[in-house]
Amino acid sequence: MEPNGQITVDRQLRSVSHPNVYAAGDSVFVIGDNGLPYPMSCASAGPTSKAATAAIIGDLTGRKVTPTTFSHIGNHISLGRNDGLFQLVDSDARAKSGALRGRTAARVKSAIINAAAWAVSHPTLGKPNHRYRSVAGRKHTPNRAAA
Repeated sequence: MEPNGQITVDRQLRSVSHPNVYAAGDSVFVIGDNGLPYPMSCASAGPTSKAATAAIIGDLTGRKVTPTTFSHIGNHISLGRNDGLFQLVDSDARAKSGALRGRTAARVKSAIINAAAWAVSHPTLGKPNHRYRSVAGRKHTPNRAAA
């Protein structure tokens, strides 16, 4: 665990202290593609949840786990429903020049939240018949092949 309370995980979102525990979202401390800690923000939920899900499925089915990309493109701050700020960042998480501000930034943030809510309510979109079968008689051990 990190001093700020985040759970230290490997690139497949397994706790480094408890390998059978997976974590995702802004509760995890994972090193991003740029070598820096992945930002603690709502934007981390999508990539980290995909990586954790893939790792769990891989471990339970014996499938190879494809590494997930942990890149960060920007920071978004809501200041109520009608004001906000969206700042793009470079590969080292430094702010780029220019930003969306005001009502436009608030609308972008609202669209992101609405899209995320829709995606949560449609988790199998595009994969209605997708089935994963666990490996018969396989004892659960973390799949370290793609780490």
